[in-house]
Amino acid sequence: MKHYTRLVIALSVLLGIAGIFVLYLSWPLLTGKTIILDTMPVDPFDILRGQYIIINYQISNIPSVEGAKQGDSVYVILKEDEDKIWRHQEVSLSAPKNAVFIKGTIRSIYGSSMRVEYGIEQFFFERNAQFPQNDLTVEAKLSSSGQARVVQLLHQGKPINITYKKVELTS
Repeated sequence: MKHYTRLVIALSVLLGIAGIFVLYLSWPLLTGKTIILDTMPVDPFDILRGQYIIINYQISNIPSVEGAKQGDSVYVILKEDEDKIWRHQEVSLSAPKNAVFIKGTIRSIYGSSMRVEYGIEQFFFERNAQFPQNDLTVEAKLSSSGQARVVQLLHQGKPINITYKKVELTS
């Protein structure tokens, strides 16, 4: 009976940790503010890494902040334009109050500009997918802490239509 109780406690702790991890990752999707981000040209598929695309956002290259260095967290305040696209308005090294912002990490600094990653630069999909790779925007959700999650890719403002090329197996 003692071993059974230990097993139940151990499994409960493991399931609790897994549940907290899943909730942490999905919290922005459940409660976040929906925004649309504009993208730059999309990289092609990488056969060695699998089926995914790398998305470069317009907010990835922004003016640098005094005192910022590579590896620092930055908070990019966003503002919605007339096309319903959220764009860079201001950058801060501390979390702003009463503003829509996305949290990123400085990957490099070049003079007066810096490259920032937000953790939403890759989008995975099934093998043999075909979809437009130009004029893409990304619908994302932001948590109150600036954490972002990709909801879907949009082409000309509408959800992309992914078709799959039929692959014939040869023997």
